[in-house]
Amino acid sequence: MKFLGLEIKRINPFLAEKKGFLNATFGGAVGRTPVTETTAMGLSAYWAGVRRITESVAMLPVEVFKKANGKREMVSHPVEYLLNAEANFESISFDFTQILITSAINHGNGLAIIERDSFGTPTALTNVSREICEPLKYDDEIFWKVEIKLASNKTETLLVADRDIINLRGFGVDPVVGMSAIQIHKQNLGLSIAAQDYGADFYNKGTRIDGYIEYAGTLKPETKDAINQQWSANYGPNGTRGTAILDAGSKYHRIGMPPADAEFIATRKFQKNEIATILGIPSFMINEMDGSTYSNVEQMGIEFVTYGIGSWIEKIEQEYRRKLLKENEKRDFYFKHNVDRLLRTDVKTKGEYYRLMTDIGAYTINDVLELEDRNSIEGGDERYVQINRIPIDDIKTYYKKEDGEL
Repeated sequence: MKFLGLEIKRINPFLAEKKGFLNATFGGAVGRTPVTETTAMGLSAYWAGVRRITESVAMLPVEVFKKANGKREMVSHPVEYLLNAEANFESISFDFTQILITSAINHGNGLAIIERDSFGTPTALTNVSREICEPLKYDDEIFWKVEIKLASNKTETLLVADRDIINLRGFGVDPVVGMSAIQIHKQNLGLSIAAQDYGADFYNKGTRIDGYIEYAGTLKPETKDAINQQWSANYGPNGTRGTAILDAGSKYHRIGMPPADAEFIATRKFQKNEIATILGIPSFMINEMDGSTYSNVEQMGIEFVTYGIGSWIEKIEQEYRRKLLKENEKRDFYFKHNVDRLLRTDVKTKGEYYRLMTDIGAYTINDVLELEDRNSIEGGDERYVQINRIPIDDIKTYYKKEDGEL
């Protein structure tokens, strides 16, 4: 194909040409409801899992570090404000990150255009929907064809270089286009949607019989209709009476829960675990607490940070480093999410940890105060070790005294 007079080719045409993600059908429905992004997000377990991943990452501060002489130090950088406060004039950084990861999970790619000043410094990060972006390749360089709808309902087409667009790619084998979790797992999610539909029918009494009234002899159709109307009015879901009064020798027989309905409950539970597996998070994160205890929830929380969102954090940090830093900064500067906010534990365990870190000279008193969002104190930057709590710089002098050299 040609664009702006250039001979270009699509990357992964099957996914690149797919439009209308929100209402697109990702596959045949297991039940009556098709699998779309809207219906998938309508599953409480899938909604909770995506929300847990995206909000957990979005709440983490992104810090900028510089490597120098084998050490690293936190530095101030213009991009830091975009990542921790205001991504653009209409979006806070939290929402920007949440949208970016949600799109990467559901669509395979989370995309955002990078606006820069005349010096090449990023000044804004703006989310763009995957459905309006198509990756193209020209002369071994990647571009994104972005179709933006203007206020006048006209469409403006932009050709954005890959270096000017954040591309948070989901899982997949293509280096540019990721796989949509909804599309790849459409059958599994379709089963959950079908179970949800069945549950709605179950409680709306549209697909099962609660009980029946037995009469001796044969009733005329109009008599049956009259009895049905009266029974529903008095004892149905919106009835006004609580105790049934039967006459003419009639008997009411209540039907217990059929095996199929009991299996429905087990199916719903199983599908929650399946959705947790799809999203790569512990099942307790979507309120499936089987096997969870007070003693192991903390450990599972650590596993969530390490395995559930660790890969997303690593991808984001590498993509930020590749796209948001200038060429002369990429070797020495890098981004790091502060995951301490997700790993906070009880006061006793935290106190023991701080004591250990200060005893070995790894933390100063002011380091601990900073981690606790407290003001620093005078003299709190001195480092100590466990031996008599002396400054590290005085250790050699201390041992000389012990050996009688002084």
